[in-house]
Amino acid sequence: MTIGERIKNLRKKHDMTQEKLADFLGVSYQAVSKWECGVSAPDVSLLVPLAKLLHVSTDTLLGMEEVDTDEKKRKYDDACKMAPQTDQLELAQNACRDYPGEMKYLQWQADCLYLLAYEQYTTQEKFYDDLEKALKPYLVVLENADDDKLKNSAIVGIVNTLSALRRNDEAVKYAELYPDAPRLDKNTLIGWALAGEAKEKHMQNVLKRHLDDILQILISKHDANDPNLYREDCLDCAEKLLQAFFPSGEYNSYYDDLYLIHMERAVTLARKNPEKAIESLKTARRYAETNDDLFMREPTAIPYNSPFFDLLSFDSADLLIYGRLEENRRTDNFSWWLSGKCFDPLRDREDFQKIVNG
Repeated sequence: MTIGERIKNLRKKHDMTQEKLADFLGVSYQAVSKWECGVSAPDVSLLVPLAKLLHVSTDTLLGMEEVDTDEKKRKYDDACKMAPQTDQLELAQNACRDYPGEMKYLQWQADCLYLLAYEQYTTQEKFYDDLEKALKPYLVVLENADDDKLKNSAIVGIVNTLSALRRNDEAVKYAELYPDAPRLDKNTLIGWALAGEAKEKHMQNVLKRHLDDILQILISKHDANDPNLYREDCLDCAEKLLQAFFPSGEYNSYYDDLYLIHMERAVTLARKNPEKAIESLKTARRYAETNDDLFMREPTAIPYNSPFFDLLSFDSADLLIYGRLEENRRTDNFSWWLSGKCFDPLRDREDFQKIVNG
């Protein structure tokens, strides 16, 4: 981190504008802007008053203490790269406290708070209060992040949160800030340029990406105003789609999607049809175990068992998108789901307890 970046972070921590900092030091705000952008650095004579103004030592201002915090920051960065989980919230909050102004940590904290609102859902009023806690850091990230990818992630979080709060007009305004996809994308253009088997393989890859997008929409399609209400017809469509693409019954890297389909279905049925909910849980566990078995394989090219993707293969190592297997087993995620309030209607059933106890 440069001295300019440290000045910027510390200035924001103390809620101070560039103009105010410049006035206190007797310099122009353009000079402060140049420091923070890395165009120039403060004069040596300004280091002591600058450090006092920002309530740090000159060693901290110059980055002399950063070596001691490298290991801590690596820990935060590694955790931040993983899929957000509610049990990461405390770690994310610590990262925001230790590194104020790091927008990726604030985004991480917002994602954890958003998930926590759903996990701790009891009443609509509490649900809304918890969502408001997530909305604020999302807005701060959107306003202050320099990285476009981070800004876009913040927009997604804001839109989802505002939609869940039923503030749909506001959600639309933020959604319109999301960058448009080009009418002619690169994959289409590449497809025009190829021929023969190379063209077919490319188009299979494009088809697979579209399948992934459709599945993501169908599996996650639920009423954002009620986290307990899911669309069964969308889940049915997603499962039938996979059955059509994989008539052999071997689903390769899509066992994870089938696991999610049956977990969401079990949530849907827990109150109105406990018996079917239990069957869905049994099926979900079977898919989770099969998915974890794929993780355990030595990295190797495994052909897809689908007539639509017969030129494609996948590497089991590519399934480890969130880190090492021991930290991301679907069977562990399955156990976590079972502890949720959504399955309270099944809690006292003997068949449910058998599933819980493995």
